[in-house]
Amino acid sequence: MSSPSGTAGTPDVPAPVPAPVPPTSDDSRRGRLGRVVVWASGLAAAAVGLALPFSYWGYRFTTSMTNDAFVESRIVQLAPQTAGLVVRVHFEEHDRVSAGQVIAEIDPTPRQRELDLARARVAVAEENVRYAEAALDRLEQEYPRRVASAEQDLAVAKSLQSEAQTRLEVTRTRTDKGVKEAEANVDAAKAVLVKAKEDNDRYQKLYEEKSVPQTRAEDAARAFGTAKAEYAATLARLDTARAELGQTRIADREVDANKQTVSKVVQALELAKLGSLEIDELKVRVATRKAELEEARRAVQTALTQLQNCRVIAPFDCVVAKRYRSPGDNAPAGSPVVSVYNPKLIYVTAHMEEDRLEGIAPGNHTTLWIDRFSGRFSGKVVWVGESSGANFALIPRDVSTGEFTKVPQRVPVRIALDPDDRMPRVVPGLSVTVAISHTPGDAEWAAKEAAAQRALASEGLSPVVPVPEGGK
Repeated sequence: MSSPSGTAGTPDVPAPVPAPVPPTSDDSRRGRLGRVVVWASGLAAAAVGLALPFSYWGYRFTTSMTNDAFVESRIVQLAPQTAGLVVRVHFEEHDRVSAGQVIAEIDPTPRQRELDLARARVAVAEENVRYAEAALDRLEQEYPRRVASAEQDLAVAKSLQSEAQTRLEVTRTRTDKGVKEAEANVDAAKAVLVKAKEDNDRYQKLYEEKSVPQTRAEDAARAFGTAKAEYAATLARLDTARAELGQTRIADREVDANKQTVSKVVQALELAKLGSLEIDELKVRVATRKAELEEARRAVQTALTQLQNCRVIAPFDCVVAKRYRSPGDNAPAGSPVVSVYNPKLIYVTAHMEEDRLEGIAPGNHTTLWIDRFSGRFSGKVVWVGESSGANFALIPRDVSTGEFTKVPQRVPVRIALDPDDRMPRVVPGLSVTVAISHTPGDAEWAAKEAAAQRALASEGLSPVVPVPEGGK
């Protein structure tokens, strides 16, 4: 075994290393602090590196985004309802117009003439009504008097007929009785005459034979003469009684005449009563004249409306977006003069791809970036469209040929902007990027907002600016 002294023939032994100097307490603390900082920085970097992807993907899964969005409003095309020459346009593009202000005017001269003509026709119709009513009133007053007079004449005629009939019956009875009595007296006198002749012939014969005294024969002769005279007298009375039958014929003719009079009076009464039909006819005529008057008045209202339509009126507070006509242009009816929009009805329409609609509901909170502004806007979803734009495209898809390329369809989503000081500078047509949060939403708020937007969209649909009664 070698000695530690290192003699010749033995290997060299290295020199001993000096012992390190022990560190002080300050150096020890600085070293530990450095290691902690390094470790903390590494852990923070690792946490950030891990959190950023998770945060990004979490945001993407809870938010639907698109840059296919635009600021929109209801564009209203204001056009005259009557054709004519444009004589004035009071506003230029980008001007703000208050509801009821006249934006443009069509030459009112032709419509004013039509109004004057319609009013003249009203005056004529009023005169026709007055004339027809006067004729009706006159006839209604004359009709009862005519009927009463005819009835009175009929009563008189019937009375005269009754009297004539009574006289006829009395005359006929008297003459018939007189004739019968005269005939009976003739028959009786004839019988007496025949007997007296027979007696006279017999007594004259007996007197000649001296069978009776002369006085007796003379008595028989006188009796025969008396009977002959009586028979002659009865014949005369019979002739007189038969002559009185002429009075019956006269009375009969009088009765016939009275019957004809009664018939004529009855016809006159019926004719007078036909005045009720004439009254009805005049009533129909009056009603017709009144209808013509009403038609003429409506024609005045139509002409007045046409005169009013010569003015293009702002139906609501609006902004002129585009001007199409200038003074001197001929504007057909319905041809726009200007297009306007309601600055109160500004919203964003985002066209979301169909695979990003899940989680979107009315009332969802929305963040918006409008390209015109550096900051962001906030809003809420009002409604989600019920169909994609492809169903209503000008040239619809046709997949019946067998060729098909799938293209994600887009569905419109309307977003209402929250109040903001920059809203006056938010105009239709600006591009927008939209991020819609996936939350349960607020259907009640969305329904109220949709109703409010519908009310604004229908505001001032029938503006009426009264035109003075005299026209211009």
